[in-house]
Amino acid sequence: DVVVSFSVPTSGWQAVQVCKKLGVPLVLRALDVSHKIRKSALSPLIKVAEKYIYKNAAWVSANNPAMLDYCLSLGAKRAKGSVELPPLDVGRFSVTTANTTKLKAQLEIPSSANVCLYMGSFFYFSGLPELITAFAKNRKEDEYLVLVGGGEQEAELRQLTAQLEIDAWVRFAGFVSFEDLPQYLSLATVAVNPMHRSVVSNAAFPNKVIQYMAAKRPVVSTRLDGLVQTFGEDSSLIYVDSSEGVYHAAQKLYASPGLGKIGESNLQIVNEKFSIENAVKAMGHRLEQLIG
Repeated sequence: DVVVSFSVPTSGWQAVQVCKKLGVPLVLRALDVSHKIRKSALSPLIKVAEKYIYKNAAWVSANNPAMLDYCLSLGAKRAKGSVELPPLDVGRFSVTTANTTKLKAQLEIPSSANVCLYMGSFFYFSGLPELITAFAKNRKEDEYLVLVGGGEQEAELRQLTAQLEIDAWVRFAGFVSFEDLPQYLSLATVAVNPMHRSVVSNAAFPNKVIQYMAAKRPVVSTRLDGLVQTFGEDSSLIYVDSSEGVYHAAQKLYASPGLGKIGESNLQIVNEKFSIENAVKAMGHRLEQLIG
């Protein structure tokens, strides 16, 4: 009755052609600026595929308003596009204090230490080199930096950490299972998203941010269009203009008496905007419209 595709360069454009021949509506679920995700000689061809799919899909369903704006800029039709926010199983992100204390001990982090935590892929636009450098220059005695994840930048980041002589206070936790992720997030005094502001990061919607919020962590992020348009300027998210500034803002938060209230507010926002029930209802309604 309907096809939903998350693919652009690998099978997306072919699926559009097949669906057109069969008379079956195809919905593109737009999540990323595909030709900018990785540096590649194929990037111009991937952008051509993006344009073709945005113009010819029966519908473009974006995961945030800035992503829809990007699709429209490359030829998607406003009358055939919408925003359906991503779902999150919020209940998975509740944790116990005892388990957090145990994990801190395993990572050799003092129980009283403040932790600045990043979780996600180490992409070239991550902003992590700037975060690590700012940490090295401004770190106080009771602060640690925890990096959960991995990717193309990992060797560079480990080398930078060694050069700055801060290995003793930086923890590379590696990739962790989704089941263990909430426990790692609970380590954070403040969770951060230092991504460079660019076409790819402004249009993307970093799921790490709503996972931080579901874990009741205060969040500092660079001012990305997708986040600002989704949450607004007056939310409990803290926006800054540079990757270096992310660490400075996080450090200022450590001593804030309102940390707990910020975390509770973040959880409430996620419950309201990203519940599985609301996400399934919205997408189901969209698909029924197209089938009809």
